[in-house]
Amino acid sequence: MSTLPDVTLAWKWHEPSTVPADEFTATWADLEMTVGSETPLTTVEDRAAGTVRPHTTGSLYPLAEWIAFNWWSLLADARPGTQISQLRFCYRNGVGDQRGAWWVRSRRHVLRAAGGGFHWPDVLFVPEGRQTRIVWIPDGGPTPRPGPRHVARGNLVVGSEALAETFRGFVDAVVARLADWGITGTPLQREWAALADTDEAEAAFCRAAARLGLDPYTEAGPYAAEIVRVVRELPDPLSFDFLNGVAPGRIADQLRWVGRAREVAGQGGQADPAVTELRELCADVRTAFHAPGRLDNAWHLGYELARRVRAWAGVAPTERFETDTLLTHHTEPVPYVDRGLVAYGTRTGAGGPALVSSRSYTERPRRFLEARALCHFLFENGPEFLIAAAHTHRQHVARGFALELLAPARGVAERLGDPSGLVTAEDVEQIAEDYGAGTIVVEHQLDNQVLAQDFPWEPTAPTVFRAPRYPREAAR
Repeated sequence: MSTLPDVTLAWKWHEPSTVPADEFTATWADLEMTVGSETPLTTVEDRAAGTVRPHTTGSLYPLAEWIAFNWWSLLADARPGTQISQLRFCYRNGVGDQRGAWWVRSRRHVLRAAGGGFHWPDVLFVPEGRQTRIVWIPDGGPTPRPGPRHVARGNLVVGSEALAETFRGFVDAVVARLADWGITGTPLQREWAALADTDEAEAAFCRAAARLGLDPYTEAGPYAAEIVRVVRELPDPLSFDFLNGVAPGRIADQLRWVGRAREVAGQGGQADPAVTELRELCADVRTAFHAPGRLDNAWHLGYELARRVRAWAGVAPTERFETDTLLTHHTEPVPYVDRGLVAYGTRTGAGGPALVSSRSYTERPRRFLEARALCHFLFENGPEFLIAAAHTHRQHVARGFALELLAPARGVAERLGDPSGLVTAEDVEQIAEDYGAGTIVVEHQLDNQVLAQDFPWEPTAPTVFRAPRYPREAAR
């Protein structure tokens, strides 16, 4: 089991310079924010003074207010993860210097938006389910801000519940500080009191609205009835993936599409013996994913599942894996462009395991989608699932599986001969062609595994490969 780093917020109050104090002067402090053993996110370099300090100084009221007013988004809105995923090398080195100005990103997730006249570090919080990704980026760019600058960089995941408790303790402390100085009736105090009075039914609605990318209090009203309908008609985790994937204006359309997809796949079929055998083989990984409190790396779980499937099938790391031998793929198109909800799948379709996609695909993206579906067959407890464009913990497991199933890191390294040497665009394209995978699949494997410093690589003698044990005719 992986141990995720803790997020720590530590502060030292300054005594107000004026009396009576207001909410800003009463909460003036030095603030240090750290993730595990990394350099503090709040590290500030003052070149004019020749100093580097681990904390930023200012009023903590704007930060506490930002957390309170964006509470549900910070807990449940995974949609900014799509932006991270589209930037090169994002899962190793942060989002780089070509990210664009912070104010064009989600102000509900970027700490710098706390504002209040203070220069906060550029930190992005993206909840992915049980885990939350934190990306922090140094000040820079073609026109750097004059004066002291934040210099830390990092990209880590932390436990979502632990992060929520850290945020809650911080806001409680700021609210208590206001009370100590006789300050009442601020927007922060009113909002925090309202959040404390939220019952579970309202909280469930707020989380569902946030997954749609909406503020539950100011934007969810027009969709309230449809949000309730989703939660009522789709069991969890289908409702979780549905809300993380669809556009708010397409809720009714996509609910109808799920109904049609179920009809296309059929229901009540017999479990496929091969899939049943694979589920038994992977039972411990499935248990690790679903066990309360487990916070294993989602990508690594996917890699492990894929290696087991390849070993079970007798397909060598350098050989192509045929993704359509364990499922039937149908297409039920939609008459509009909405790539958020990608496909529906079931292990117990009328003809066995089935995948129904909302659009047709050429070979390489189709194989990636089918690989993601195979992963869901293995790690889902229930028979049904949805594949969404969302970057959540659930979808990351399937993406990691698809990468390793289609282009195993070990096989990519063997095809290169020496992964420590120069890797050309021609190498990537040829490997992708041989595996029947997209070039981005090979690039991700290179970036995240093969070219990593800790990748276990030793040249081996040529391998004699066995034929796969799952020919199409035997799987039907």
